[in-house]
Amino acid sequence: MKEFQFTNLLVGETSPYLLQHQHNPVDWYPWGREAHARAKSDDKPIFLSIGYSSCHWCHVMARESFECEVTARIMNEKFINIKVDREERPDIDAVYMKSIISLVGQGGWPISLFLTPDCKPYFGGTYYPPATKFNRPGFSQVLREAFTLYKEQKDNLEIRTHKILEKLRIPESNSGNDVISVHRLIDEAVHIMEERYDAEEGGFGSGMKFPEPMNYTMLLRHWVRTGADESIRMLDKTLTKMAEGGMYDQLGGGFHRYSTDRYWRIPHFEKMLYDNALLAKLYIDMAQATKQDLYSDVPRDIFKYILSEMTSPEGAFYSGQDADTDGEEGCYYFWGMKDFLDLLGPRNAKVLARHFGITSSKATAQKNVLYIKESIENLVKLEGIAIFELDHILSKSKEILLQAREKRSRPFTDKKIITGWNGLMITAFASGYMVLHGKNYLNVAIRAGEFLWDNMWAENGLLLRIYSNGKSKINGCLEDYAYFLEALIALYEASFDLVWIERANQLADKMIDEFYDEKEGGFFMSGASSEVLIARLKNAADEAIPSANAIAILSLLKLGHLSGNKRYLEIGANSVNAFKRRIDKNPAAHTGILSAADFMSSSITEVIFAGGLENSSFEDIRDSLHQDYRPNKVIAWSKNGQASHLIPLTEGKLSTDGAPAVYVCQQETCHPPVRSGKELASILKPPPEIRINIFDYDKQIKDAEKEEQGKFLGVMDQIFKHSGLKK
Repeated sequence: MKEFQFTNLLVGETSPYLLQHQHNPVDWYPWGREAHARAKSDDKPIFLSIGYSSCHWCHVMARESFECEVTARIMNEKFINIKVDREERPDIDAVYMKSIISLVGQGGWPISLFLTPDCKPYFGGTYYPPATKFNRPGFSQVLREAFTLYKEQKDNLEIRTHKILEKLRIPESNSGNDVISVHRLIDEAVHIMEERYDAEEGGFGSGMKFPEPMNYTMLLRHWVRTGADESIRMLDKTLTKMAEGGMYDQLGGGFHRYSTDRYWRIPHFEKMLYDNALLAKLYIDMAQATKQDLYSDVPRDIFKYILSEMTSPEGAFYSGQDADTDGEEGCYYFWGMKDFLDLLGPRNAKVLARHFGITSSKATAQKNVLYIKESIENLVKLEGIAIFELDHILSKSKEILLQAREKRSRPFTDKKIITGWNGLMITAFASGYMVLHGKNYLNVAIRAGEFLWDNMWAENGLLLRIYSNGKSKINGCLEDYAYFLEALIALYEASFDLVWIERANQLADKMIDEFYDEKEGGFFMSGASSEVLIARLKNAADEAIPSANAIAILSLLKLGHLSGNKRYLEIGANSVNAFKRRIDKNPAAHTGILSAADFMSSSITEVIFAGGLENSSFEDIRDSLHQDYRPNKVIAWSKNGQASHLIPLTEGKLSTDGAPAVYVCQQETCHPPVRSGKELASILKPPPEIRINIFDYDKQIKDAEKEEQGKFLGVMDQIFKHSGLKK
C-alpha cells in the first residue's frame, strides 16, 4: 500500500474531487462548522477553492500550487483552507461565483476566493499561476496580498464586503403584478441570437463555441410557432457542425464540454453527463422536426456511450469524465498519421485520414483531433470507390481505432451520482424510447428512476443530491428537485405507469414547500431546510445547464394540466411573471423560462390513450403522435377509467371494445376518438413546412444516395428471387 507524506481532513470525504486533494501538503478542510469555527477562533481569513474533478485548470493549479510544499506552508500559516466540489454544492458555488464576477468582472473555475471568518468574500479570482505570467499575478503574491488586506485594512475590508453582499442580495424577481409579454420577448431573444449567429460555422459568436441547448430549444419552439425559416436554418447548421466537429467524439460517441475554436474542431475534452443528456434530447427533438438521419444517429451514439462508460452497476449515471489523462489534456483522444498507418494499413489509413482531417505536420503529428473533414459523398468521388465499399472501410476502421484507443490510459471517470443530472438523462432516454423506438431505452430510464427514488430520499423526507461509495448525502438543491420532477413526468408519458405521476405529485409538493417564494414568486436555489449561506439566490438565467427555475416551472405547468391541480398552474404562472424584470433586461439569457412561458401561453394539446396498450395498432398510433415536434402537449392513458383520480382529463375517455382509441382535445375542443395513426395525424395541427433548401447540400446528396442504394438492393432481391441463386 502506498504511503503518503501528507494527509489532510479531506481523507474522510466521498467526493472524487476532494479525494484528489487529500494528500496535498495544504491543510484542507471540507466546507463545514469545524473550518468556520477554526477561522473565527484563530482570527484567520479563509481561502476558498472551488472546482470539480474533470476541470482541467483545477488540476493545473493543484499541480503547480497545492502540491508545492513552499506554497502550502504560506497557505497553512496564514489561512484556513477550504476545498469545495461545485458539483456537490452548487449553492455554495453559485454564491461565490457571483462574488467573483462582482470582484473581477468574470468567473470560471477554479474559484480562488478569500473570505473573512464569517464567510464574506473580499478578494480573489480564478486560476492563478505559481509565478506571474499570462498577465496574472503569481499565487504566492496573491496569498500575501490577501493576508495583508485582512490584517491591515479591516475598515476598508468591511466596506468592500458590504458592497459585494449588496450586489448578491439584489432581488432577482419582480414584485409587481405585470404579466410577461411572452411572444414579444421570445421574438426579441431570437433576434439577439440571430445577431450573434455565426452564419459560416454555426453557433454564436466568433471565438469559442459552447453547447447552448436551451437557446436551441427556444429556436425550435419559435419555428413551431412562426414557421420562421431562419430559426431552423440556424439550428441545422449549428447542430450539423457540432456533430461533425471535434467536440463530438467521432469514435466513442458523446460530446465534450465545448469547442476552444470557432470551427468546433478542438474541444475542451471533459465529458459531462448533463451536456450529453441535454444534447441527446435536443437532437431527438430535431429528428422529429426535420426527419434527418443525423438527428437520430447522434443520440443513439450518445446513449451507447452512456451505457458503456457512464452507467453504474445499479443503473444510475456517473457525473463526468476528465479532460486530462496522465496530466495531459486530451491525449486519450489524439491521433497521428503513424497510428493510422500502423493500425489500418496504407489504403484504409489514407481514406480515414481524408475523412477525419488527419495531417502529419510537426504541430499536429501526434495531436490530431478527429472531425469530419470530407463527407462520405465527397470521399466516394475523391477515392473513386463504391459507397458500399466505403461504408465498410469506415465502419471497420473506426472499430479498429476505438479498440486501440481503449487500450490507452483512460481519463478518470467521476463516479458520483448526482440526482438532478440523472434526471436530465432519464428524460433523454424516455424521449429516445418514444421517438427513436429504442425498446431498451425505457428500461434504462425506469431503472435509473427507481434507483433515485429508492436511494435519494432522506429520513426527514428531503431529496438528497449525491450518491457516492454507497452513501447518499447532501440536501438536494432546486435543480435536483426540478430535473427529477421533469424525469418523473417523462417516465409516465413513456410508460403510462401511474406510479410515476403519484411520485411526481409528491416531489412537486415537497419542492414547493422547500423552495417556493410565497411572497414574490419563483424558487430559491437552496431549500428552507438547508444550510444558511451569506445569500439565498433565486437564479433565473440559463448557464451550462438550464435554469432550475425554468424546469421547475415547466414541470409544474405540465403536471398541473395532467393532475388538474390548479395550485401547480398558479405557482407556475406566478413564477414566470416574477422574473419579468430580469427577462425584459436580457431575454436571450432566459430562454429556459421563456420556453416555460411559451407552454403556459399556448393552447395545450391533450392526447389521451384508451384501450389495451398491448394491441398491435397501439404502436402505429403512438408513432404518429411522436413523429413530429409538438412541445406544447400532454399525454395520458385512461386505463379504462382507472386513472381519473390522478389524471382527471382521462375521465370518460374509454375504449368500448378494448382496442386502442385516442382522444385529442385542443383549443377547448375534444374530437371523437380515433383508432389509427393516420386518423390521429389528420386531427393534430401539422408542423411548419420545411423547404428542401434549408438543409445542407451534402444531406440532400446523402438522401439521394440512400434512395439509389435502396432501389439497387430491391433490384438485386428480384434477380436473386427469380434466378434461383442464393444470396
